[in-house]
Amino acid sequence: MCLGCYPNLLDVVVQGFEFCLRREFFNGAQSNEKKITWVNWPKVLSVKKYGGLGVSSFFALNRALLVKWAWRFISNDNSLWYRVISAIHGPSVQVRSPTPCSPWYSIVREIQNLKNKGVDLLSHCKKRVGNGMHTKFWHDIWIGDQKLCCVFPRLFALEEDKDCYVASKFHGSVDLSFRRAVRGGVEAQQFAQLRDIVIL
Repeated sequence: MCLGCYPNLLDVVVQGFEFCLRREFFNGAQSNEKKITWVNWPKVLSVKKYGGLGVSSFFALNRALLVKWAWRFISNDNSLWYRVISAIHGPSVQVRSPTPCSPWYSIVREIQNLKNKGVDLLSHCKKRVGNGMHTKFWHDIWIGDQKLCCVFPRLFALEEDKDCYVASKFHGSVDLSFRRAVRGGVEAQQFAQLRDIVIL
């Protein structure tokens, strides 16, 4: 049985293990003796400015480390971690795995659970550009907080090579691969903004 396949069971096991170990430490008790609990557990985990003891939660720490693996996948596109995971599961962070008990599946599922609760951590992760050979100009979040195809839809509609990389755009003008010249109005305004952002 793989605990990663049962997120609720895994949460209960982790929290229960954390509770038992730390409770015994803070109460000064061994597993075979019983002592009075002077402070309730939520108070122990609360930050000091709210009257707690400021002890970190293993459960929260585990979630932070899982998100860090996803961040490393997004930002380090030439690392061994990226090459292995992208070869097995594809180049994007998606809950789509042939092996549902794999570590990557568990990581992505946990990130999705946080997103469903209103915490979208991946929106704050940016791809490391490097030489620009592995970063898509329009589809990757490499500058700003959104994909350029969403920020500049009129320019993206003019683009002939919609999967072009950053390196190709920096070797010439941004509009070199456009199907026609940029016209006035919204197109000209978006083109001026794009040139200011990418500093060409």
